[in-house]
Amino acid sequence: MSCNSCPPFAGCKFPRCFERYSGDSSKKNPGNVQSLHSLAHNVMPKFYDGVELNYYHRLAPNKYLTASWLLSHVKSAGFRFGGLYTLRVTDDFMLTPTVFGDIHPTTMAANLNMLYYPFKPLRLEAALQKAGEDAPVETQYTVEYTRPNDTWTANFYNVRNENGRCTFSVMRSLTQHWAIGGELLLEWNEPKSLMTDLAVAARYSHHNYSLAATASRQGLDVSYWQRIHPQIQMANMLAWNRNTRKTIATICYQWNFRNCSVNGMFDSDALVGFMWTKYVNHIPLQVGFSVVMSLPTDRFAFGMRFILDPSGLRRGE
Repeated sequence: MSCNSCPPFAGCKFPRCFERYSGDSSKKNPGNVQSLHSLAHNVMPKFYDGVELNYYHRLAPNKYLTASWLLSHVKSAGFRFGGLYTLRVTDDFMLTPTVFGDIHPTTMAANLNMLYYPFKPLRLEAALQKAGEDAPVETQYTVEYTRPNDTWTANFYNVRNENGRCTFSVMRSLTQHWAIGGELLLEWNEPKSLMTDLAVAARYSHHNYSLAATASRQGLDVSYWQRIHPQIQMANMLAWNRNTRKTIATICYQWNFRNCSVNGMFDSDALVGFMWTKYVNHIPLQVGFSVVMSLPTDRFAFGMRFILDPSGLRRGE
């Protein structure tokens, strides 16, 4: 269509026909399917067993060193050291990949993570884990593209010819409060044997509460998060597994104080847990301990964690 037939109007210049202009949307990015229940999971206590000693030292805003020592009956005990490094950062935008890793000097077990944004909407991430013994390297690769109203994600877990697993997911905001999505799972244990599964996800959220659900042929996950006070959060989670015919319901809370926070939980299997974390005044030290106890079996696990951070990295300073 030609614009030559449009008559002039008081000397004003009109835009060309069918010219596209960017608009304004009140809808927010919904994140990815993997973080659908993150608000509820963040409230749940993070239990640890034994004694953990961690040290963080920031050399610059884009690099720091880490060291840790662990004494545990569940996790691999011993000393580890590592760090994080980004070559160039401009206005919190990483112009080069960020590399984070640590290594156990005795067993040579190592973790390596790489994160890179070639341009702002695209995220590339790789996580490699090498065990101490002669075992294949565990790998996970992520490619994620973020737009104003939706997120497209592809995850690849130990992809090899003999076996592997990968997921493809999309999450999109329909309105300011509603978001829906789906995830396709591909898994194979033989070169010619492929298993597929499809899951659907939905979330309804406001600034102080959120309801999320994920359903597939394997089961159902439902979570509800609410901020009932500026310092108190509560979350309810329900998980049902179709193969085991088992349902677990969990209630947890988080209470933040000025220099400490308290997390607790209770589930339908009569498992009770508690976690306390505190920043010590005048000393760059974070102290925490956790207790988890099973009432039917009368068994419990206790853990303590000490994080020394002279640079204030853990506090966000």
